[in-house]
Amino acid sequence: MIDLLRSRKLSRGKQDSLSEIAKIKEMEKDNSANQRVESLILRKFNETGLEERMKDIDRKLDDVYGKVEELVFLYQSNSREKQPPSIRKVRVKDMISALLEQHGSLSAPQLCKMLNLSRTRCSEYLKEMGDAGFLEARLNCRKKFYSVRQKVK
Repeated sequence: MIDLLRSRKLSRGKQDSLSEIAKIKEMEKDNSANQRVESLILRKFNETGLEERMKDIDRKLDDVYGKVEELVFLYQSNSREKQPPSIRKVRVKDMISALLEQHGSLSAPQLCKMLNLSRTRCSEYLKEMGDAGFLEARLNCRKKFYSVRQKVK
């Protein structure tokens, strides 16, 4: 039919629209063929039981992934607790104890100035040393003074 219409003398615009219609029909044929192939593949896929196997594998992978996440969490929590103190931390604590032995007792701001540390970091070290039993703290008005704990024999 397209050839019949082309044989007649049609305007250029009509010829272009007819060629587009022919292209659309060819594309529709290709799409229907593709759909038939896809349906055949899906039918064979369902017949072989691969879908159930894939679902089973997916469930197992989810289980393994959950166990891996749990192990990573446990490792990270254990590694945070059992990390040895850094060399810098040990040195700073040694300097704090040396300064306290030399001066008797000092407040946290005084130690911060002497060691060139932030107040937060210095207070953290002092608290750790106090919890470990190396230092004792006493309050004088609003200031807390630290000194080296005397060893009892």
